[in-house]
Amino acid sequence: MTTSTPISSTTERLENDALLAGEAAAGALRGIEIAAVVLIGLLICPPLAILATVVVLPLLLIATVAGLILIVLSLPYLLVHHLRGGDGGHLRLLAHRLRHAGGALADLAPHRIVAGARRPTQNP
Repeated sequence: MTTSTPISSTTERLENDALLAGEAAAGALRGIEIAAVVLIGLLICPPLAILATVVVLPLLLIATVAGLILIVLSLPYLLVHHLRGGDGGHLRLLAHRLRHAGGALADLAPHRIVAGARRPTQNP
């Protein structure tokens, strides 16, 4: 807590009063600035929120639904074209890769991991 010094002359008292009045005016102006910003924010944000809700969200929903419909309708054609195209090598390659992946998954079975760990290592 600070103690104020006694004011000896009227000039010092007037200066002190002017200083306090200036601080009060500055505080009042700052309050008016904050109120103006809040008012502008309240005037701008709700219309933007309404715009986003009424315009943007339905457009996003329509685009998503149209994209899903396009994927559902074009996927069978693209799969048949990709798998049957050319000399049929794709189906053989797919079958080979599926067999290889199945074998790799079977090798991850716990009993095979334990059996592999118990096998003696071979020195090259």
